Amino acid sequence: MVWDASGREASHHAARYPHHRASADQAAAMAMNSSFGRAYQRLWAANALSAVGTGMTTAALPLLASIKPPSELLLGTIAAAGLLPGVLLAVPAGLVADRYDRGRVLVVADLGRAVVVAAAAIALLLGSLPGFVLAAITFLIGAGETVFITASQSAIPSFVAADQLDDANGRLQAADDVGREFVGPPLGSLIFRLATWIPFVADAVSYLVSAVLLLRLPRTPPAPVTELHQRPTMAPAWAYFRSSRTLVVLGGAMFTLSLCGSAVLAMLVLLVRNQFSLDVGWFGPALTVIACGATLAGLLAGRLRARIPARWAISGAVAVNGLSYVALGTTTMWPIAAVALFAWGFAVTLGNITSVGIRQRVIPGDLIGRVMGIFRAALGAGGVIGALGSGVLADATSVSTVATVAGLLQLPVVAALAFGLPPGTGDVQQVRRDDTPAPTT
Repeated sequence: MVWDASGREASHHAARYPHHRASADQAAAMAMNSSFGRAYQRLWAANALSAVGTGMTTAALPLLASIKPPSELLLGTIAAAGLLPGVLLAVPAGLVADRYDRGRVLVVADLGRAVVVAAAAIALLLGSLPGFVLAAITFLIGAGETVFITASQSAIPSFVAADQLDDANGRLQAADDVGREFVGPPLGSLIFRLATWIPFVADAVSYLVSAVLLLRLPRTPPAPVTELHQRPTMAPAWAYFRSSRTLVVLGGAMFTLSLCGSAVLAMLVLLVRNQFSLDVGWFGPALTVIACGATLAGLLAGRLRARIPARWAISGAVAVNGLSYVALGTTTMWPIAAVALFAWGFAVTLGNITSVGIRQRVIPGDLIGRVMGIFRAALGAGGVIGALGSGVLADATSVSTVATVAGLLQLPVVAALAFGLPPGTGDVQQVRRDDTPAPTT
């Protein structure tokens, strides 16, 4: 069903989509020499390393907030602060990814995050951090992550053949999940008990080493020769997005899913403590269970996508994810909760990989950064609304209500994806039926 990695596939991709010709030819050469080229391997290694540090900080920030009098609103605010850059900076990040060398953009994003977490470590070493500072730190880390993810997703089609995108995205996502949720959070929770500043120091070091690895990426200027002296604008990207039924349906679905997911994640530390009557030290292991499911999905994504059409893969993933949230909100038994957490990680990761693969195949290469920015903005907006709304809803009702409502809200999205996406969407062998020729800047 899916073509083997070969120059034939990459050449066919380039012939159909002239906007992608340079990256497709490059990917074809890489595919003939090895499973994945050195550029992708460097990106994978850098991402895996920095993800461990990010995972430590991910666990440390809510633990710092929980030291103070526990506040659902504070936790929701901190979670929203991390997502707000997706709203404010996703579009500028897309413009940057389409105008400058994406490898250098990745390096700058890593160095910026290293400075932020190093400053946080120094502040904790000297004293404590009030809630608004924790929110500011979370915002700045999220800003760097927004730029990094946009540039990374835009660069991957230049490093691998078109029929390898799902496998490449899956491996990158698996490495990210292992570090960010499987290794980082438990380690961060452990060393947090030794000293609150240690996780931030470790995170800073991981970003610095990642930047060194990324410095050796080949230059991949994304803009065609005709655009080099023109400043990319959002107008053609927005026009292309609106003209594509695939992107409109997918964008609306991702907004809703981000809203629901961020709502549950923001309250997870309180679910662990209140719903399942466990010590907050189990928050890290709870993230690890999610990461186990996410890692398995990342490793199996390429095989699953080779057998399951994209629209059924993503709609099925959303259905499982919604049911996992309902289970978390309605059970008090930790074994059932563990299964739900595992299913959550598996479903979200499979859905994300499928979504990214669809976009990478549908969006022309000279617009991919900007259109990805539109998606990041939608994801960020949904995330901010979900995180803030979860605090308000939990304060008025309970944290279990947040999880239950989030799960039920996701179920209608299943139908929208299953019947709204055109047949063949995101599959390698598809002939694009719903996308108009891409305008140029």
